[in-house]
Amino acid sequence: NLGYDITRKLKFQFSATNRSIFEEGDGGVDRKEYAGGYRGFKDSVSNQMSTFGRGMDYTHNYSFSYAVPFEKIPATDWLSANVKYSGTYNWQRAPLGQAEYGNIVQNSRNINVTAQANLTSLYNKVPWLKKVNTNGKNNSRGRPGGKISSRTNSTDGNGRTDSKPKDTLLPPMPIDSMTPRQLRKWERKLKRFEKKQERQELRERKRDGKVHPVAGFGARMLMSVRNVSGTYSLTNGTLLPGYNQEVGILGFNPQFSSGMGGFIFGQQRSSIFGTDSGYDAAGMAVENGWLVQNQNLNRQYSNTHNQVFNLRASLEPIKDLSIELTLNRTYSNNSNEFFRWNETGLNVSTGLNDGAFESQSRVDIATLTYSKLSAFNIRIFKTYSNVSFSSAFTKLGNEFESEIFTDMLNKREEVSTILGSANTNSNATASGYYDGYGRTQQEVVMGAFLTAYSNRKVSEKNINAVNNSPLPNWSLNYNGLKKFKFMQKRLKNFVIRHAYSSSVSVSGMQTNLAGVFDANGNNASARDLNENFIATMQVQNVAITERFSPLIGLDATWLIKSKGQAQGLITKFEYKKDRSAVLSIVNNQVTEILGAEWVIGTGFKFKKVQLPFRKVKPNDLSVRFDLSFRDNLTVIRKVAENTNQATAGQRVISIKSSADYNFTKNLIVSFYYDQTLNTPKVTTSYPTGNLSTGIRLRFNLAGVQ
Repeated sequence: NLGYDITRKLKFQFSATNRSIFEEGDGGVDRKEYAGGYRGFKDSVSNQMSTFGRGMDYTHNYSFSYAVPFEKIPATDWLSANVKYSGTYNWQRAPLGQAEYGNIVQNSRNINVTAQANLTSLYNKVPWLKKVNTNGKNNSRGRPGGKISSRTNSTDGNGRTDSKPKDTLLPPMPIDSMTPRQLRKWERKLKRFEKKQERQELRERKRDGKVHPVAGFGARMLMSVRNVSGTYSLTNGTLLPGYNQEVGILGFNPQFSSGMGGFIFGQQRSSIFGTDSGYDAAGMAVENGWLVQNQNLNRQYSNTHNQVFNLRASLEPIKDLSIELTLNRTYSNNSNEFFRWNETGLNVSTGLNDGAFESQSRVDIATLTYSKLSAFNIRIFKTYSNVSFSSAFTKLGNEFESEIFTDMLNKREEVSTILGSANTNSNATASGYYDGYGRTQQEVVMGAFLTAYSNRKVSEKNINAVNNSPLPNWSLNYNGLKKFKFMQKRLKNFVIRHAYSSSVSVSGMQTNLAGVFDANGNNASARDLNENFIATMQVQNVAITERFSPLIGLDATWLIKSKGQAQGLITKFEYKKDRSAVLSIVNNQVTEILGAEWVIGTGFKFKKVQLPFRKVKPNDLSVRFDLSFRDNLTVIRKVAENTNQATAGQRVISIKSSADYNFTKNLIVSFYYDQTLNTPKVTTSYPTGNLSTGIRLRFNLAGVQ
């Protein structure tokens, strides 16, 4: 193990573990009975001591971490960032009886970057903006740890107290003894001094006074973004079987050229930005003769790639209104192939079929998830005057028809045109679709689904899920109503909440082995049974999930006088809306799950309630009641047949109520009543109901001594 601080900000860590065995001869090792065998054993062990035995498994881990010194520069002290580069290298010997299968080497690399920008500190570098942020108050005065002026206060002629005494100008001699010329000179000097004092006082009043409300509002709007933070993580790994070299110090072998150094310290097929670097560990090993020539090798050559990006921003456009924006994207790809010797393969160097290493049956499996705005959200916030609140939530027809699904079917022709124009093997047909890109072709249906359910225009970028850029989700909280005078006597707290989250997930992306393409991987030519081109990647499902949780939420604590004291009446209201749309490429159908929920709750705490028991002292009684109503509907929409069918759905009414009484400081007795009523929307299910009621005893041991 080694830890070394290269600088205060740059730190290095390294650890290595090697497991070895010492091989023994077949003879006995008893010094008296088998003297010759013992000498052979002694010599064998002595010789192996210099090489630390026969290596069986070697692993090392390393990391470089660097904290960017932004705080050392006054202009950038509002920034902070950390970068960490770490990795692992592992060498495993083949089973001792199967050396012909070669050893296994594998490595991994992880790059993690975190950064944060405290924009409030940046704004405060400008004195006027700092005054806006502090409401015109000097934070250093009267605050613990702040600077305190050593000057004493003085009072002017109007009775106002100044923060510092006025400077005075004394005449050089008594005025009565001055000559007329000296007196005029003194009066001119005194007049200049008084004007200077007036200008200084005016500047101080401007500096210490409050900011004009209009100017302050405009400045706060410009300073809406308060904090921005983000993380980027990239993890890659490579596993190469059939490796015929040994392992030495730090993983190196004395016979190695410089080519293996990159692999030992984390070089990958992917660059640090997630793009293809052109590096191929298997190809490098072939060039150096580091692979066993065994066509029965049954371990796959693997490359893994995982990329995660998260971004968060805090906004405060006005006082008491906070907005959180979040953006994320996760992409993973696993590539597996058999990279092994083929005795009849074409040898490039000789031009004969006398054997070569080949990549066989390569399969890439990928998943993608990212945040995205969709049609469900955009339709709610349309500014058209004729859009009602109910139609904003994709109101269904009598036969469960959906405008978005109809839009998806209509966009297939546009998507087909874009895809067909880029493929030299396709031409336009009389039907409006390009040859090989029909109504049910995978890329056509998926592109129409993404654009329709995200309410975006059809373009080359928007129809490709992997090339799509993430967009932010948000949450809003406003608690400024309690500061208004007409609400202060009625409210203790009042919070308005709103939140929206949406994500797109593409799962089951796998290399289509039946696909045929040109040398650049473009221009598909192989077709399926429906005469559609076979795509590069076979996709199983594309899911768009979005949720308003809540669309509108109100949490209020009202001041109610009880027994001469102001008690808090808690009220809660929420309206939630969610939808999930899943496109199944296997059977070309869209499954939509639509949901809406209303939640109403209230609670009150009664002080000093006397129970009908003589020995029980009066204590507090807390009552809580929550009522929720949820409506769910599942509709299957078939793309080829253009049909809609409701397959599931229910209306759920839930009641949760409780009354908690503090018998003692540690003992709480609760009476609860919970009931759920489920009414299905399809005839294949029947109504159900569940009821739970009783008394709970909760004893808090934390306060017992």
